[in-house]
Amino acid sequence: MSQAKWMLSAGHHHLFHIVAPIVARARGYLEEEGAGECDFFCSGSDAITIEGMKEGRYHVGLDPKPFLVCGAKAQGADLSIVGGWLNSPAYAFLAARGRGINSLKDLRGKKVSVREPDGIDTRFTRALFRREGLDADQMVQWLVKGSRSRRFQQPLFDSGEVDAAMIISGDAAEMVKEGYPLLGDLSKVYPNGYAVRVTAATGDVVRDEPERLTGLLRALIRGYRFMNQRYRETMEIVQKAGYELDKDMDASLWEGKYHMFERIPPDGMVNEAGLELVIEEEKAVGKLPGSFSAGDILIDRFVKAAADSVNRRFGKGCE
Repeated sequence: MSQAKWMLSAGHHHLFHIVAPIVARARGYLEEEGAGECDFFCSGSDAITIEGMKEGRYHVGLDPKPFLVCGAKAQGADLSIVGGWLNSPAYAFLAARGRGINSLKDLRGKKVSVREPDGIDTRFTRALFRREGLDADQMVQWLVKGSRSRRFQQPLFDSGEVDAAMIISGDAAEMVKEGYPLLGDLSKVYPNGYAVRVTAATGDVVRDEPERLTGLLRALIRGYRFMNQRYRETMEIVQKAGYELDKDMDASLWEGKYHMFERIPPDGMVNEAGLELVIEEEKAVGKLPGSFSAGDILIDRFVKAAADSVNRRFGKGCE
C-alpha cells in the first residue's frame, strides 16, 4: 500500500459533511481498516473538490454532487463514483399562505428563498419548474436565506420577505397542516430516491490502490453507522475534536439526531436508480451527451466489498 497521505475533500462547508471521517478517525476505523494516512477537510465547493481531483491534489471527494462528477467525466476527467452519500432528497416546496399562491405558475415575479445560489435545494426547485415546462430562472427572484428549517423560513414567509422555499420534510408536514400551500413534495417526485451526493475517487486511486480504497470505504461505512446509532457519542467526538456548527445552521436541528444523518446509506451504496435520474436530467438540458450512462462513471465493486466485510463482522452495527 502506498504510504502517501490521501487528501479527502468535502466540497460543502457544513460540519455535517465531515462527521463520518471525524468519527472514523476518532474511533480508529481508518487505521483498523487499512485506509492509511488520510487528511480530510472542506474545500469550499464541489467545483474546487473536482478541480483538485483532476489536478491530482485530492484523492477522494467525500460528498460531490453527481451531476458535476458526471459532467467532468464527460469532458475527459479521470474520475469515478465509488460510493453513495445522500440517496434521497429531504425537502418539500412550500409557498407563503394567504397570497393566492397555489401553483408554480403563481410564483411569476415572486421571491424564492434558497440556501445557496448553486445549492441542492435550488437545483430541485429548478427541476420542479422544468417538469411543468417552466423556467424558474426566468420567473422568480432568488434570495439566499439560510437554513431550510421552519424556524428560519416561516418568519420570512409571514413577513412577506419571501414567497416560497424548499423546507425540510419534517417541518414541511406541520406547515402544510397550518395552511402553507404545498407546491411540490420531493418524496413523491422521486419515489425511488435520488442521488443527491456521492463519493468519488480519482482514476489513480481506483487503478493503483483498490485495497486501500476499499479500506477507506469500510471505515466510512462504520462512521455512517456510528453517527446514526450513537448520536450523543458522535456529538461528543465532534466537539472534543474542536468542531463547531456553522453560523448559518439552525442549531436546534442538532438537539436531537440531525435529520440528514438518516439520509446517508448505512451500506455506503449508490442509489443507482437515483443516479440514472441525475444523468437523464443532465441529458435533457444538454449538459451530458446522449450516449452517457451510469456505466461510464460508476464503479461499485469496492463499496460492495466494503459493505460485505462490515456486515460479516458487525451485522448492522459498526463495532
